[in-house]
Amino acid sequence: MRANNEHKGPPIPGLVWVDRASELLGRIGDVLIVLITVLLTYEVVARYVFSAPTKWTQDVSTLMQVWFTFLGMALVLRKREMIRITAILAIAPAWVRYLFEAIALIVILVFSVVAASKGYDMMQDSLRLGRRQPTMMAFPNWVGELPIVIGFALLALQSLVELIRLPFGPAPQFSVSGEQETPAAESDKSSQVSAS
Repeated sequence: MRANNEHKGPPIPGLVWVDRASELLGRIGDVLIVLITVLLTYEVVARYVFSAPTKWTQDVSTLMQVWFTFLGMALVLRKREMIRITAILAIAPAWVRYLFEAIALIVILVFSVVAASKGYDMMQDSLRLGRRQPTMMAFPNWVGELPIVIGFALLALQSLVELIRLPFGPAPQFSVSGEQETPAAESDKSSQVSAS
């Protein structure tokens, strides 16, 4: 079990719904991963055991992968599990960690707003022109473009909420190793030290 990396700022009235939406969409992403696994297992059995491959499992599972990828972004930011380079920040003073966390959140916010806006324009074009995916199922393109809009819009909101919370919580903590030790691992180390 990993340590919880969520930023522990005070709950801000009116903004807690963003956390709840991030959590809900992240859980939907979890369900999609399970469904993808079931679909691909079904395809393998149908193809290699019954010699009756399907025409739809690859298209549906690929579409689900797109959805779970973009739906989970805001939750990953909230839990502070995005990839980051922290070798210098781990030993920096608190004010530097606050500053760099704020800069990172602003960059994520700006990028997310641009990506959601461009994704919305792309989705509108697909709807207007009736574009379809060049696959067996020929899903409408907007079905694969909608999660880009939803995911980046929620990521923008989550980064704004985290930016507002930042000055009210403790200074961000960064691990030099990139992984936080679990309480069990720490107790194992302390018992090994006391035994020697």
